[in-house]
Amino acid sequence: MKTVRMVWAEDDKYAIGKDGTLPWRLPKDLAHFKKETINSTMVMGRATWESIGRPLPKRKMVVLSTQLDFDPGYEEVTVVHSLRELQNLIDAELTSERLVTVAGGATLYKSLMPIATELSITKVAGDFDGDTFVEPVDNASFELVSSQKDEDNGQAIEFLLYKRKPLGGSHDEG
Repeated sequence: MKTVRMVWAEDDKYAIGKDGTLPWRLPKDLAHFKKETINSTMVMGRATWESIGRPLPKRKMVVLSTQLDFDPGYEEVTVVHSLRELQNLIDAELTSERLVTVAGGATLYKSLMPIATELSITKVAGDFDGDTFVEPVDNASFELVSSQKDEDNGQAIEFLLYKRKPLGGSHDEG
């Protein structure tokens, strides 16, 4: 199965970032992110790359930046400069049956949502006064297939996995 998995953590108001970083520090969420992205081609925008700052082990890192002179500082990191170039790279990775994960930010999630097959979301209970947001999951396109409640440093969290519904699905809701 060809998979494009988007991975993010959001609060109750769909915030995913604040001041260029995560609004929380939750070890279980970071471990979940690692599990969801390991051995994948991991795609992100320049700002997300800069918040991470280094290649992550056992992932092929791809950064989208419209800055033509952008240099991530690591030879092994692939830089693309347009959504078209990124789409071509993703198509090539999927042809080779490699898992593609999208790790942010908000603009890239929105741009690539039409090709996403899975959404791996950590719901962090509360409002963290973020400044970067994702759109709510489109329940007409995705169905929740698993949910696991947990606690991380005293913070209530929930790991959610959505899968894209088949086109022209046999379910008629309404």
